[in-house]
Amino acid sequence: MELGEIAVVEHPSERQLYVEQKPRAQDLLGRSRNRIHQVFGYLTGEMKEYGEWMKNKPLMVQLVDWILRGTSQVMFVNNPLSGLIILVGIFIQTPWWMLTGCTGMTVSTLTALALSQDRSTIAAGLHGYNGILVGLLMAVFSDKGDYYWWLLPPVAVISMACPILSSALGSIFSKWDLPVFTLPFNIAVTLYFAATGHYNPFFPTTLIKPVASVPNITWSAINVPLLLQSIPVGVGQVYGCENPWSGGIFLVALLISSPLICLHAAIGSTVGIFAALSIASPFDSIYLGLHNYNCALACIAIGGMFYALTWQTHLLALACALFCAYSGAALANALSVLGLPLCTWPFCFSALLFLLINSGNPAIYKIPLCKVTYPEANRIYYLRMKRRASESRREEQKRKEQKPSGDSKTSTGGTPLKYSLRKENVQFSMGLIIFSQFPEIQHKTNVPIKKKKKKSLNPKASSTARAGHNINMENSVDVKIETKGERKPIKQNPLSKAGKRVCRAAGYITGDMKEFGAWLKDKPLMIQFIDWVLRGISQVMFVNNPLSGLIVVAGFLVQNPWWTLTGCLGTVVATLTALILGQERSAIAAGLYGYNGVLVGLLMAVFSAKGDYHWWLLLPVALVSMTCPVFTSALGSVFCKWDLPVFTLPFNLALTLYLAASGPHNFFFPTTVIQPATATPNITWTDAEMPMLLQSIPVGVGQVYGCNNPWTGGIFLIALFISSPLICLHAAIGSAVGMLAALSLATPFSKIYSGLWGYNSSLSCVAIGGMFYAFTWQTHLLAIACALFSAYLGATVTNMMSVFGVPSGTWSFCLSALTFLLITTNNSAIYKLPLSEVTYPEANRAYYLKMKKHQRSCCEV
Repeated sequence: MELGEIAVVEHPSERQLYVEQKPRAQDLLGRSRNRIHQVFGYLTGEMKEYGEWMKNKPLMVQLVDWILRGTSQVMFVNNPLSGLIILVGIFIQTPWWMLTGCTGMTVSTLTALALSQDRSTIAAGLHGYNGILVGLLMAVFSDKGDYYWWLLPPVAVISMACPILSSALGSIFSKWDLPVFTLPFNIAVTLYFAATGHYNPFFPTTLIKPVASVPNITWSAINVPLLLQSIPVGVGQVYGCENPWSGGIFLVALLISSPLICLHAAIGSTVGIFAALSIASPFDSIYLGLHNYNCALACIAIGGMFYALTWQTHLLALACALFCAYSGAALANALSVLGLPLCTWPFCFSALLFLLINSGNPAIYKIPLCKVTYPEANRIYYLRMKRRASESRREEQKRKEQKPSGDSKTSTGGTPLKYSLRKENVQFSMGLIIFSQFPEIQHKTNVPIKKKKKKSLNPKASSTARAGHNINMENSVDVKIETKGERKPIKQNPLSKAGKRVCRAAGYITGDMKEFGAWLKDKPLMIQFIDWVLRGISQVMFVNNPLSGLIVVAGFLVQNPWWTLTGCLGTVVATLTALILGQERSAIAAGLYGYNGVLVGLLMAVFSAKGDYHWWLLLPVALVSMTCPVFTSALGSVFCKWDLPVFTLPFNLALTLYLAASGPHNFFFPTTVIQPATATPNITWTDAEMPMLLQSIPVGVGQVYGCNNPWTGGIFLIALFISSPLICLHAAIGSAVGMLAALSLATPFSKIYSGLWGYNSSLSCVAIGGMFYAFTWQTHLLAIACALFSAYLGATVTNMMSVFGVPSGTWSFCLSALTFLLITTNNSAIYKLPLSEVTYPEANRAYYLKMKKHQRSCCEV
């Protein structure tokens, strides 16, 4: 095109000829580009045109296509050319592994055909990829070596189970629109390895032993070229291949189908390297890519595959890969106790967890499962949906503008009126977002006031008006008597007025302090954030009260200032993470995303073998606390199907994974040694001290936060009493029940005195005794039964988890409380409150009585 500017044209005919030739050349260049793009389009992506062309071919030819697509589907690629290249990479690693993998793939696909599974999913390789992993990993972990031909029958049998597991899991996961990932492979292979083991005479497997000592790490011995080489090796380990050339070939196969998948696979593998270095893993395991492959899969799944690719989901993919690396270390240590390999359990766990997140951020867009193809096409779908949504909003706005303006409603300058006489508050329910519209209990009067009040445009004034609606109840009597015109105003006793003022003043600091929360709404964010943190600290005990939270913090200081620091750090980080993830602001303000963080911070300090003021511990405290809002959101998505709270399950999962990943032999963050019981305890009943047994009641309440100081436990009971006397009562009763249960099992007195048997029972008794069931004498007895069940279940869980060297946390409380909340009964006195109406026991009972009265009135009519 530049030649046209410098050419010297003397004759017009020559100039006209050049002008005619120029568009012809451009047209030819454009056509050649279009042809190149068309050729690449046939080979990249999911090769849809090739799949359509294959539909009328013989079944055997189609089966080859399905097998190749299944081979690549392990890495979320639906491309037969990529599958062929991956088979070449496996052949370079070991031809025997390729044979066993293809056997598993073929048998799995044929089994899906025999079971009449959906033909489109079979053609996409979705019933074959688990089979190839089964065949590969059974050969990798076979102690008989290569070309042990008798291994092929169990490979075929185990591969046949994969379509069954895929179909069954798909039926369950479809409730949440989730994929099954490689869970069928994990289940099938884990069962096979557990059934055979190292000492099986026919099919022995590789011996796997747990870590028994601190690894000898010399940082100067690190080999940087091998570290870089471990990136493709980590990608190759998805198929069990440790050859870097195989890993490089796999990356080429991914690049052909989707550059974004290739990019995220490499990034995820790199994240796994850094995570392994951060926990001082042995260099040999890092060079082999054993810390990388799960991270690569997790990064692909979140980074554009099941979420539309934006910079927010890209960061979310990195976070998922990091979480996957650490959870992989935890699961590897736990499974090694049983002599089992890790497989891809961490990838499935972390990817499903992050896919269950509910976020208000529109940039974190989860693609419907029926629309998932590959990241580039997924992003196009997301942009199309985004454009349609904006167009629909624009059309709706135009419709509103076209409506006649003669409306009787008062104009507010575009600001919606959010305040009315009916209170709309966020109430407490541990572990779930709760909205409640609960009108205040009012005095009965003969003639109601029907005169409407004008809504104030000032939020503060509106809030004051709403408070005054219930505060000045004594004045309403006089007003209504005057309206009726039959009686004179009744003069009230000054002592009665003073008593009412005291009750009103106490009402501001008891319960959930909703007036204080409403007053804070127009205050700076930093002041509100302090309120959120304090409410989160008290929410551990089902209390949504900042004053109670402040008193609990004072109890921490009495116990240990270092624990106070780590606990507050965990709460702050968890709350900030929830804000970043776009969680519901009202739930954040109620502390529902902070209480698991405070427990994580406290218990990580409690179980640290480095003692107090090990400042490097603050880094893992912050990282582990960041996972709590993720767990809360994901579990909330699952438990909402049964209208259940998540309780402290996020804390249990986060802490258990951290302690399992680090353990007592970790180089940086060693934990307290926990060993199972190996001998019968020597119990002398005359040595029991009654004062110490009684003291164990407040100590048991303090152990909810990991504190064994009786003064701290007493301070916690005061904090509970300020908010709800019923919660305080049930906390003490539950702790006492736990102490009696411990005595019934002849538990060593030292454990009873330290309150280790009281805290789970205390939480269970509070949860059932008025919090999630309306308080009646029947539910009071049910709460005591739940506390007793929680104590015995706690002994079971403690003995089981001590085998893996991890503490029991509050697992027994969560399991027992959820079990009792799932009870169905025809007894009207055992009334389970809807989560949207749960506040605190006294208000819950008022709601129950109101519903009961309403039901009676309906029956009379």
